[in-house]
Amino acid sequence: MVEPVYEQSVIGNSSMLAVIGGRGELRYLFYPTKSFPQNIHSSLPGVYRRGWFSWLTDWGDVRQRYVAPGVLETIFKEGDASVKVTDFVLHSSNVLVRRFEFSIPGDFNFIYYTSPQLWETHTADAAYFDERNGAIVVYKRGVVMVVAGDRIPGGYQVGQLGTTSDAFADAYDGELGMNKLSIYEGFRGVNFALMWRLRDKEMLNLYIILDSNEESALRELSKVKSMDCCVLSHGVAEHWGNWLSKVKLSNALNVDMVRQSAYVIKMLQDQGGAIMAAPTIWPDYRYCWPRDAAYSVMALDVLGYHEEATRFIHWAIKSQGENGAFFQRYYAEPGLKAPSWSFQIDETASVVLATYVHFKLTLDRQFLKDAWTMVRRAAEYLASNVTSEGFTTPTVGPWEEHLGVHTYTNASVYAALSAASYLAGEIGDRGKAVEWGKYASLVRATTLNSAWNGKFFIKMIKPRVEIPDSNTLGLLFPFALVKASDERMRANVEFLEHTFRYRAGGIGRNPEDRYYGGNPWIITTLWVAIYHKLSGNVDRARELLKWTLDHSTSTGMLPEQVDKDTGRPTSAIPLAWSHAMYIMAEVIDNKLFETITPPTID
Repeated sequence: MVEPVYEQSVIGNSSMLAVIGGRGELRYLFYPTKSFPQNIHSSLPGVYRRGWFSWLTDWGDVRQRYVAPGVLETIFKEGDASVKVTDFVLHSSNVLVRRFEFSIPGDFNFIYYTSPQLWETHTADAAYFDERNGAIVVYKRGVVMVVAGDRIPGGYQVGQLGTTSDAFADAYDGELGMNKLSIYEGFRGVNFALMWRLRDKEMLNLYIILDSNEESALRELSKVKSMDCCVLSHGVAEHWGNWLSKVKLSNALNVDMVRQSAYVIKMLQDQGGAIMAAPTIWPDYRYCWPRDAAYSVMALDVLGYHEEATRFIHWAIKSQGENGAFFQRYYAEPGLKAPSWSFQIDETASVVLATYVHFKLTLDRQFLKDAWTMVRRAAEYLASNVTSEGFTTPTVGPWEEHLGVHTYTNASVYAALSAASYLAGEIGDRGKAVEWGKYASLVRATTLNSAWNGKFFIKMIKPRVEIPDSNTLGLLFPFALVKASDERMRANVEFLEHTFRYRAGGIGRNPEDRYYGGNPWIITTLWVAIYHKLSGNVDRARELLKWTLDHSTSTGMLPEQVDKDTGRPTSAIPLAWSHAMYIMAEVIDNKLFETITPPTID
């Protein structure tokens, strides 16, 4: 059964990623990396007034927006009451600030509840109330969580789930039991709540701090409590505003979405360089796929964010397998494999291509020297997996479904070997430049001869699966196996656009897609937009860009998919690859295409 998908937005810094749900709940809190662990089971604000308790997330009207880069606002309304929450993460320390502004007539009790799960499990969690700081402290194996307000609470409860001390159940009468300590026992994890007695128009700043050390976490609490919250939020907005000021586009359909896309990718990049596919547990995308990450850093690179691209390539250097290949997906830590079910050779090809793009845009020869061993080993691995006929070894394709020789995959290996040949020439290894160039030429010829069926480029060339697939647009971008002027690509795009007739619009993956019911994807729709942009059909490209904008969330997050019937964003939100493709579809032109795609080797 496919679970429902809810909108969510991201805020964070280099090592802490907070995911705020569309109903204002703190859904995920990743630390000390952006893939693992996720330290929150649930975290909710509630109000007790006039003898009745309610969670703000259940109020009838909940609206969200970014009021500034890195600063998210949620407004809750119910009857005569409203609450505004401003969320942001300090860029220089691992502190999530949740600023509550209340417009609730009369007196009321405000309760903030949390069920932690440090290291993604309730097992061995321990928590206590620190009277001196008015804070809850949760700790386990080098991760400490501190939760407190800007003033001492009027009540607290540290309990166990499913027992008489359960803080969630305790909240409903508006008072808390004042239990000071709890530890995990049996199957029962700890939870806690804090309560403040407030009046209309009051404000409360809530701080959630993650650290590796209890003392330093409490010192950080004292520090942030002494600072003006508005100054803190302005500092965050200024920091991310300055970072985004590099994006200057005069002819973009929506430059704000370009900036938002750059921001999302930055949020999903860990301090070690890895880029997570999406900040989601369902579907479980909180890992680094080298392919997705390669598209993401290429998008950042063309915007001028070269440092982020360099960090990813250095992460890749540390993550490469002994045989020169890259695995399906990784945790944020270099080389630490994540749960996987297939091997995809295009992951390796994608890293080589991203390295090539970065060098072409920066001409940084020291970078090339640093990356050369990785490129050489990857290219040798790719070449060793090319048969004498020009087919790659059968692997699972980019949609991660079927084993075989995929058109997309063969094209990716061509592009990587062409790029590696160019880089070998730049490094001075003439022998490898010639050798890999010959392999690239062979793979290109085989792909073109095998993939074209007279109407469109087929999904798989060995065994032959003669259905259209949008990933064959990769033959144009980023692999440049064909150009936009090629009549075969024109016919391929035309066939794809006539294949998908969804009520919601957009372009799907292929007619046999069943994942989430088979929907239009942002990636595939923007792939078609890129083709039209390069072929000079700017109006059609803008139509597809506008469709993408119309199917983003209220906070500018791009999903993986759009429900084919309702038009609602679905599956992973936000998806880094979707945002990368949006950037590319906005900025690509034929000059940039010629710069960043590998040279054609016939």
